[in-house]
Amino acid sequence: MAKHLSILLIGSGVIGSVYAGQFALEGHGVSVLAFGERERKLAKDGIRLKNVQTGKTEVAKVQVASTSSGQQFDLVIVALRADQLASAFPALRKLKGSPHIVFFGNNPDGHKIIPSDLPGTVQLAFPGIGGSIVDDVVEYIPVDQQPTSLEVSDSPTSQVIHDVLSARRFTLQDIADMDGWLAHHTVFISCISVAILRKNGLPADLANDREAMRTLCRAIEEGFAMLKAQHLGGAPKNLVTLHSRWLRPIAVMYWSKLLRSPK
Repeated sequence: MAKHLSILLIGSGVIGSVYAGQFALEGHGVSVLAFGERERKLAKDGIRLKNVQTGKTEVAKVQVASTSSGQQFDLVIVALRADQLASAFPALRKLKGSPHIVFFGNNPDGHKIIPSDLPGTVQLAFPGIGGSIVDDVVEYIPVDQQPTSLEVSDSPTSQVIHDVLSARRFTLQDIADMDGWLAHHTVFISCISVAILRKNGLPADLANDREAMRTLCRAIEEGFAMLKAQHLGGAPKNLVTLHSRWLRPIAVMYWSKLLRSPK
């Protein structure tokens, strides 16, 4: 049985709620750093999770921590947007002991943006789910093409993370060069986001525009080529292989089909 962890969650949006919720459901103690009304509701009602793919609903019990100082935590999950990370650093510096801090999210700057004076160990990670919060319920769906990605780490707490998420049926992958991997993923996400925005936020409209889809795939190819020219490693093999000039027609068909789907 995995070691019982004391966990602090910073960032109670979809990603933080889903992943911290898995630990609470496995019996680990989860505290949410209080920022506003949502954290107070979580303390009262728990994290209400719904897996849209299976229809299963669960409630993960958590408590609220008014400050990060005073109590020692084994694991700290930071699930904030890249432009919000700096707001978490003062709280992280107040942590006692030697916590394992996991930054979950699309952080294109990788370790460069993480201060070197944080206590404990640091691990970068990327979620394998997407979702939204509807009436205080976190509705999420696993992304089959994107396993939960964890930077390779020697920390014993990292192994507990593997054990818990595997027990909760999350597909995982270990990434040796997480900085490079995140940079490649940022190129990929940015291209798709802009392409969807150009179609007024309607993925199906993008999928039905053949020329726009070709432009999207070419943009991804050029972005990956730029990173390769900078000798940046960590390239996700499946994405880089798919997004080559010769396989562009296949990439267009693949993403068009996915963009038309309910996911």
